[in-house]
Amino acid sequence: MLYTDFVFWWQVGYALGVLVVVIVAVLLLAILAVALSIERLARTARHVAGEIERSTRPIWSLAEANAIVEDIVRAVRRADAHTTAIADALGGGGR
Repeated sequence: MLYTDFVFWWQVGYALGVLVVVIVAVLLLAILAVALSIERLARTARHVAGEIERSTRPIWSLAEANAIVEDIVRAVRRADAHTTAIADALGGGGR
């Protein structure tokens, strides 16, 4: 092998090494950019989740209010049944 051939192949190897390093650097920069984007989106999602939780809190309160209304309806129906029984017992004949 001649010295010029050796130098040529050494330069080819060196160029390929530089090319690999440049490709790896570009890929690392792309990964870093994607990671920063994911972090920014995660912060936004966390903020939006807090807003959703605050906005839907009244809905859960409605479920509690609905349970209370159902208790009231049952009490009124029992009172109506007792009132009817009392009216029947007093000879009013009901409704």
